[in-house]
Amino acid sequence: MNKKYEIKIPKSGYIQVISSILTTYLLLLVLRKDDFLSVFFVIILFLGSVIQVVMLLKRILRKNSELEITENAIKINHIEVPIQKIEKIIIQGYFVQSIGIKLYGRKLVSRNLHFRFKNNEEGNIEELKHWARMNRIKVTSGKIYRWI
Repeated sequence: MNKKYEIKIPKSGYIQVISSILTTYLLLLVLRKDDFLSVFFVIILFLGSVIQVVMLLKRILRKNSELEITENAIKINHIEVPIQKIEKIIIQGYFVQSIGIKLYGRKLVSRNLHFRFKNNEEGNIEELKHWARMNRIKVTSGKIYRWI
């Protein structure tokens, strides 16, 4: 079984960009204070926030978003994950479903392993579930916990 799918980032990625831009704007408003120590810390927070916005926008605008399922691995955007490293596949949502691949030894899902299907979501999710059953990988429904 060698199949390719087009994927996109989950809705939470867009929410993160909007909230990061708002945080950056609020930090700019705080920068108007004259206190040196608070300005120093706000500048550090501001730079961190700008870096986060740039990284999130880079991920959203990435053109090569594809998922490839082979017999013994999943390849997401040129990152190959063998089935031995996959603890479970988590499906979050009902109308708009996103998928997270949780690896063994990790408490959180990597942001690179959290995605949505671009076209024919229901059919593609069923094919992913079938592949997981064939490889004895647990598929659950629930909340996907990830860091940024």
